[in-house]
Amino acid sequence: MQAQEAALEPVQADLADALSTLSPLLQNVRARLAELGPAPAAGQPLEAPDVAEARARLLKFQKVLDDESKRARLLAVEASQLSDSLAQRLRRNFSARLWTHTRSVFDPMLWGDFAAALPDDLQRASDAIAAQAKQAAPAPARGIAEVWSTVLATLGLFLLVPARILLGRLGRRWSITHVPGSGLRKSALALWLTLVGGLTPPLAGLLLYAALSGVVRLTPTMEGLVRALIVALLYAATIDALGRSTLSPARPSWRLAPVSDAFANRLAMFPAIIGAAVGLVSFLSRASELLDASPPASEASRCLGVVVQVLAVGAALAWARRTPPGQEDPDETRSRLLWILAAVAAWLALGAALISVTAGYVAFAGFIMRELIWIATVLASLFLLMRFVDDFCEALFTPRHALSRLIAAATGLSDHALEQIGVLLSGVLRLGLMAFGWMAIVAPFGASAREILARAASTQMVFKFGQISISPGLIFGGAVLFAAGLVITRIVRGWLETTYLPKTRVDVGLRTSITAGLTYLGALIAVLTTCAYLGLSLDRIALFASALSVGIGFGLQAVIGNFVSGLILLAERPVKVGDWIAIGEQEGDVRRIHIRATEIELGDRSKLIVPNSDLVSKIVRNVTSGGALGQVKIVLRVANDADAGEVRNLLLEQLAAHPGVLREPPPGVFLTNVPDGALEFTALAGVASARQAFGIKSDLLFAMVAALKACGVRLATVSTLIQLTAQGGQPATVQEGGTLAQEGAPTQRAAARYTSIDTTGDGKAVAAAKRPRRERRS
Repeated sequence: MQAQEAALEPVQADLADALSTLSPLLQNVRARLAELGPAPAAGQPLEAPDVAEARARLLKFQKVLDDESKRARLLAVEASQLSDSLAQRLRRNFSARLWTHTRSVFDPMLWGDFAAALPDDLQRASDAIAAQAKQAAPAPARGIAEVWSTVLATLGLFLLVPARILLGRLGRRWSITHVPGSGLRKSALALWLTLVGGLTPPLAGLLLYAALSGVVRLTPTMEGLVRALIVALLYAATIDALGRSTLSPARPSWRLAPVSDAFANRLAMFPAIIGAAVGLVSFLSRASELLDASPPASEASRCLGVVVQVLAVGAALAWARRTPPGQEDPDETRSRLLWILAAVAAWLALGAALISVTAGYVAFAGFIMRELIWIATVLASLFLLMRFVDDFCEALFTPRHALSRLIAAATGLSDHALEQIGVLLSGVLRLGLMAFGWMAIVAPFGASAREILARAASTQMVFKFGQISISPGLIFGGAVLFAAGLVITRIVRGWLETTYLPKTRVDVGLRTSITAGLTYLGALIAVLTTCAYLGLSLDRIALFASALSVGIGFGLQAVIGNFVSGLILLAERPVKVGDWIAIGEQEGDVRRIHIRATEIELGDRSKLIVPNSDLVSKIVRNVTSGGALGQVKIVLRVANDADAGEVRNLLLEQLAAHPGVLREPPPGVFLTNVPDGALEFTALAGVASARQAFGIKSDLLFAMVAALKACGVRLATVSTLIQLTAQGGQPATVQEGGTLAQEGAPTQRAAARYTSIDTTGDGKAVAAAKRPRRERRS
């Protein structure tokens, strides 16, 4: 049935090509007939003979094309129906075999019947050996055949053990001396060891088989057994080589898997054990068919095969205990969640297989174990190939590589552009590997996956929402589809954030906008895809949304407002990640722009959560927007006896000497005021960023104060004028640094310490006290 289904595909392709060719021809004929118009009716003037002849010829051609098109469409429908029928029969047969109930592995009758039928099965095996012995006559052209058989047998034996060791050493030496980059060395060597370890045993088996066939005629049974043994060798060697090259227990520095040394050493022997179990089960299954084993022997071999695989995988999971706390590797700690999820899934599969083989569903248990080991093998292969692709693209497009230099010289691309090309190529190859891996995982399911989904979808537990009918299988499929959409979005976003965007010259704010927009877009696509899968059309979604619009308008008004404001911030980008902004009395750096609010880090490293609507509707000062320069403003007052020009030149020298002061715009020093007889100078200087202004101002003040003192220029002190009236109109007297009092009378009020006193005839005195400007009093 599979062969018939495969034979229908080219027939359907030919029919589709025929229809695609006939349809334009038929449309052209109809268009030409429309140009000619209908034939004249009875009683109307006759048309020209050439026009009538052309119409008749076109009508005849139209009839032929119409008949051919109808026949092609009919055949296409029949082929499609036949293909659907074959697919349904395949699904039914596969499901019938998968869910066939047989005897349990713990059924004593099974082993009793197996023991009773064992002599007959052994006799069949001995008959097969005897038949091969009777047909053991040498093949024709004995001399040449023996020479070639000897050569092939020698090569096969050489490939079996010595060649594997030699090729492994050569690959390791080549990777050390010729492969650039430590990452590419490890991944390339692991891939090489996998290919060598997985292909040399079956190739050796093929050479030995060819050598044996050259000198001995093999019976069909023995030939089938040899081929089954070669296939079993391929399974066992591939699993063993893949596990050993990935774990690399003997050489931790070459290990690709993110596990510790103890974990790798505990798992070192299990790839070979699991591979041997898979190969043994495959060989026994095929041998029972070729030797026409009895039904009890076939049932017993299938049960034993499932038990052997369960024990091998279960022992690997039980033996691979985690490293005690405090001894984990950093890579292993980061991958702990993946290992936990994989272990839980594997234990669930083992439990299902044990329950099935105990209940008598041996075919289903065998299917679970085959798929468990196959999926693990595919995932390990994907891990190895993805690492190799990443390392290869990174090494190939590095500026030091000869090919990169050649591309740069031919196209004029910069080093950043070459790195971006390498990252993009790596991402495309990763997507291709993931698609190939997904196809490899679902391919062995065949009709079973469709059958299981059909069973779930056809159950009587159907929920109806108006005109929509949703079954548990449909709900599960929708949930899986939505989760897959979110996971893919997260993977793509992580790849952009950590791999691609850092290779570009895009600023941090634009990177955040791109990744946030991608997250929203991915979530929207996941929602729409899930709705389409569940049968929720846009008009039904709009009807459902309109029913909730009132509640959303009142209950979620603030949330929706902040969400829309967040979209505005990401689109217009008045504020982006990395900006220094001031909102109200708070200032800080924008760290993240979320859906609802923006996270601002203040100077004390605390987090200020500001709703997005406040950033859109309120006044916000963006200190570093658009590459704004910082400005340093310093105000100094010197004594009035200083030379203003000398002071100006001195301050300009200090501004020019500091490396953080920009030359454009040029710094300047201005005499801005002469308060209380002092000289007030204002120095202005531009700096590269407002974040540097505070530190540069402090450096300049240290330098300016020291330079002024070195040149003998005194900083001015601020005087406070205090008007005092002596009691009785007597003049007030004071000694410098003393106390102001009325002459010949007790002190009427306390006074501070004075530097000078000026008395007048009306008894008023004006005194100058040393007090800061902020403490002026009158």
